[in-house]
Amino acid sequence: MKTLFTSILILSISLNSYSQCESITSESITNPGEFEVSILTEGDGVRNGPEYSGSTIYYPTNENEALASIIIAPGYFTFESSIAAWGPFLASHGIVTMTIGTNSIFDQPAARSSALLDAMVSLKEENTRQNSPLIGKLNTSNIAVGGWSMGGGGAQIAATIDPTIKAVIALCPWLETNLISEEFLNHETPILIFSAEFDAIANHTLHADQHYALTPETTPKLIYEIAGAGHTVANYPTSGNGEVGILALTWLKKYMLNENCYCPLIIETPSTASLFIHNITCEDENTITQEVTCIEGWSIISTYVNPTNSNFTNFIAPVVSNLVIAKDYIGNAYLPDWDFNGIGNLAQGQAYLIKMLNTASLAVVGEQLIASENTITLNEGWNLVANYKTYSINSDLAFSSLLETQNVVIIKDYIGNALLPEWGFNGLGDLLPGRGYQIKVTNTCELQY
Repeated sequence: MKTLFTSILILSISLNSYSQCESITSESITNPGEFEVSILTEGDGVRNGPEYSGSTIYYPTNENEALASIIIAPGYFTFESSIAAWGPFLASHGIVTMTIGTNSIFDQPAARSSALLDAMVSLKEENTRQNSPLIGKLNTSNIAVGGWSMGGGGAQIAATIDPTIKAVIALCPWLETNLISEEFLNHETPILIFSAEFDAIANHTLHADQHYALTPETTPKLIYEIAGAGHTVANYPTSGNGEVGILALTWLKKYMLNENCYCPLIIETPSTASLFIHNITCEDENTITQEVTCIEGWSIISTYVNPTNSNFTNFIAPVVSNLVIAKDYIGNAYLPDWDFNGIGNLAQGQAYLIKMLNTASLAVVGEQLIASENTITLNEGWNLVANYKTYSINSDLAFSSLLETQNVVIIKDYIGNALLPEWGFNGLGDLLPGRGYQIKVTNTCELQY
């Protein structure tokens, strides 16, 4: 077996995160997953995009988080049904999956790229379409693309056009030889490439291997060649004794959902691989870095990371040259010009009001605070509250358990956009990672995201 890989895996003994990561193994990823799956089609009101022909949306019916999504296109001279097996598999693991057909079965990769981008428009509309079961449930900034054969080539092209795409899964990809170059594969989107040892249509030496080699080294990338297989092997998550589905799912979990626990599984060489190459480095699976944007002027910031050093002076150090003042919810202040730290240590669950001279990025390194495992105590009156979600999420959904207590008077962001439950009004919109929120409650209570 030809194998080339590099990895750094540092083990830690942090109890909560370690136990969570410890439970994630290849054997724990079942087929199907834990969620029930339903489907939507254009007959249910889904937009009929002009750049593709027909679609099916597979979605988890018993998952209420802001859902990540992937759109998958078929190959040359084939139909949507050729890649349909991915829909129920990924949806049963909590990832909305949209499979599409093409306007012509002879469409080239560029047309399939346009089809994928147009399907993104349709999928995003489901988040706002009245009567859609997905209304308010999609994270429309967290979408991946994929495809088989020419569809896989189209997915590569789509990533060069739209940098907001979070991940690419290329299933035995095919591109015209004039497009297999650094110029046409130059993107920063993490890409997983499946190839087949005996692919007579998209020979891996001419296609998948070149896709991997010519994608920039700075882009997270991996190629997994399935031993003894042909061109259709990656159309089914059950292929390679199920290792194809496991790797695709772990790729999306890490690069779309920021679930670092899955990284060790990504770099674990499959038993069915005849070639396995990647440039992935796994940090301590319990240690993550969150980049918090501190904008010019006043804002409220927070983090879903428990920093290695919780002293506020150390926490704010990366942006201190642009910081005028920082305050906690009761007015204790950090004044950098006076070298005065009245805040003390960063408090979990708290947000901070800051004033900046210029916009700067604050890197917070430490252990992730899992939203479902950490509650935040709200005191009677006003609070500055952290956002533990790692992705944008509708504020009604994020605060649903808190709103049910009927304790909430108002929730505001730093510019005054408000959620007023008594009036049934939500001007707050989506909660964003790195932002903090002002919440006024009538009685002391607990917030559980």
